[in-house]
Amino acid sequence: MEETAASGVAGPSPDPTAQPEPADDIVERWWADHFPGSPVAQVTQAWNHAFAAKEELKRRLVNLVGGGL
Repeated sequence: MEETAASGVAGPSPDPTAQPEPADDIVERWWADHFPGSPVAQVTQAWNHAFAAKEELKRRLVNLVGGGL
């Protein structure tokens, strides 16, 4: 079992053959962690604005990754 220096908690070794997580999945998980139940979720207009910004971020990330990175 390996221990991390920062936390002292054992963790799995990274899999060198694992595929990177798609940007869409990362953005969606971040959204789910932060926005449902937040003050933004209590105001429809704010929620719609933030949701549209999230979708635009996903489009930009696809273009960035597809554009040569």
